[in-house]
Amino acid sequence: MAQQAQISKKRKFVADGVFNAELNEFLGRTLGEDGYAGVEVRVTPIRTEIIIRATRTREVLGEKGRRIRELTALVQKRFGFPENSVELFAERVENRASCAMAQCESLRYKLLGGLA
Repeated sequence: MAQQAQISKKRKFVADGVFNAELNEFLGRTLGEDGYAGVEVRVTPIRTEIIIRATRTREVLGEKGRRIRELTALVQKRFGFPENSVELFAERVENRASCAMAQCESLRYKLLGGLA
């Protein structure tokens, strides 16, 4: 997705879909305990913005924003983005009850921990 070569529309849609699926899988594994509820990718000419939706944004951001910077570096390295061209943001899920992904992750960790 970071390369700017001339590719067909079909290949671009497939590449974007694979990128979104891999990113969602990576963030789901990394941030599952923090109420991960999905990701949104916005591509602008200057940078790529990745908005992480979660129920507990404090844990996603980390102490003094350390964790979000670590995630930015990991995403940048894994997907081959140039330096400072990708930016991660954390967005809080306002109504957790209406977000199926957040409910699913919450129930998953409750079952694994023996709480439910």
